[in-house]
This record gives sequence, structure tokens and C-alpha cells, in this order.
Amino acid sequence: MAMTIDKKLGADIGNMKGDDMSNRRQGLAGVSLHGRTIATLLDVLESSQTTLPQIEDLSEILGVSAQDLRKIFPNEHSVLVAAAEQALVRLMDACVKAVVKVDPQDSVAQFLALGEAYIEWADMHRAQFRLLSDDRMLNLLNVPSLRRYATSLDELMGRMLERARDAGHLAEDENIRLMVLSSRSFAYGLARMVVDQRMSEWYPDTPQVEAAKIALHDFVRRIARGSTRKPN
Repeated sequence: MAMTIDKKLGADIGNMKGDDMSNRRQGLAGVSLHGRTIATLLDVLESSQTTLPQIEDLSEILGVSAQDLRKIFPNEHSVLVAAAEQALVRLMDACVKAVVKVDPQDSVAQFLALGEAYIEWADMHRAQFRLLSDDRMLNLLNVPSLRRYATSLDELMGRMLERARDAGHLAEDENIRLMVLSSRSFAYGLARMVVDQRMSEWYPDTPQVEAAKIALHDFVRRIARGSTRKPN
């Protein structure tokens, strides 16, 4: 997937030259060319928004030949896929680590921990979040190696909600699949607001991530009180 390089991207790449480019290289010293390429791609996307840099642009910033870079990444799309996979691996790792810290018998608390981990990840990795969120750049569902990560996260949410239902925290006839969609949409919306610095519109005196967690807790509390287990 290649996009036409516009004047803005040319200016952004130009701004990365000189001392700034040297500092970037020094900051990635010891990192493999694969890792440096992904980091550089994310830097450029943050500056240019949705304009995809060419392999030649990335090689110029990295200070390597385009020929050498193409030995690792044949085209621009392959760099996007690698960056997305790296982002998804880190997201899954953050989610799993957050969930295992919670009592496995408390599925509602685990569900909250999962949502909080997602919001925190988005805040810490804003360029990655934007990449995964923009279908104009990369449609995850069209790349099998990436789609499995999104599917596994949905399945994890579904299992938690099923356990919550079985424990009497949700209505017995709750549509779990639809609830996964609703919860995923809500968490994504909160993360988007954090990344775009919009939470201050609602909580001006509260840090962005903490404000998002307040809304997340309210959402989960509302769905979790849908029913209580009735005595036999």
C-alpha cells in the first residue's frame, strides 16, 4: 500500500535532517535495523498524520541504503504490518499482565483491569494506537497475522463476561457477543479521547487517563448490576 508523498511529508522529513536526525539515530543505538525502521515509521506518521513514507524516505532518515532496507522490508506495507504486529504484541502483553494480577474468581474486576490496561497502553503508545485505528493506513482484518490478535482479545473479553454471567453479575439472557462489541467500542472511545486530549472537556482538573478510568468504572458498574443471582 503506497501513498503519494505530499509536500507536508517532504517538509516533515526535511525537518528530521541535521541534528535532529543524528539525535534519533543515537537514541536507537544498539537497536536492530528492523526495530529502528519501525520506530522511524511511527515518528514520521506522528508528524505527517496519515501520509505513508516510502522506503526511500525511511532509508534516508535511517542513514542506510534503500536496497539494504528492502532486504528486510520489501515495501512500505510490510513496514506497516510489522509495526502493527509489534504494537499488538505489546498490547496483549500489557492486558495479560494486568489481568493475572486480579483474583481469577472476580471476573468483573478482571474485565475492569483489561479495560484499564488498554487505556494505559493507548496513552503510552499513541502513535501505535493511531496506526491500529486508521483503516486508511492498514486494515487489520485483512491481514490474517494481525486479525488473530484482535480476535484473541475479543475472545478473552467474551470469556470474562461469560464467567460474570455465570456468577450472577449479568442477566442470564445477556447477549455476550453484543456486550463485547459495546464494551470494546466504549473502551476504544475512551482511549481515543485520551490520545486526542479530549477528556479534559469533562474532567478539566483530572489527568486524562484517570478521567478515562472514572468513566470506565461507571460503565462496567452499570452493566455489572444488570442482575444478581437469585436464591434457589
